[in-house]
Amino acid sequence: MDQIVSIGLILIVLGVLVLLFGLFASNIPGQEKNRGEVRGGAVIFIGPIPIILGTDKGSVITVAVLSIIILTLAYFFMRR
Repeated sequence: MDQIVSIGLILIVLGVLVLLFGLFASNIPGQEKNRGEVRGGAVIFIGPIPIILGTDKGSVITVAVLSIIILTLAYFFMRR
């Protein structure tokens, strides 16, 4: 049990370090900023009903497919 706690703490510390590295790496002076297009999507599950949000049609379709896969896996793992 102590190993699981240690692994969890190490992963949390590594995650914080990666976030800090990304923050500092994005603010390096003299580095040219690449202005790209940002796309994204999200799913909010309320019980078995997914609420799907997205910035464009492609993101919504991708998130919808992933939510169907998650619902199917949850159904098979939760049934007795």
